[in-house]
Amino acid sequence: MTSFAEMKGLSERSIGIISVFLVSFANFGSVGMIIGALKGLCPDQSKVVAGFSMRLLYGATLVSFLSAAIVGLVL
Repeated sequence: MTSFAEMKGLSERSIGIISVFLVSFANFGSVGMIIGALKGLCPDQSKVVAGFSMRLLYGATLVSFLSAAIVGLVL
């Protein structure tokens, strides 16, 4: 994300699309936070969520692409 700020020559539309994708929840840290929060709320179900962690990451990545596509249409 820090190297994105140093890029030159990008259009406003490209900056908007990349920004929306970069601030999404499609990363391992976010999945870990979700599992940790569920472990605090209901410890017995956190193992079930941990089993679906790769599916959560895959779904979050698809949502990130969809969000960036919508921003691309709007801008």
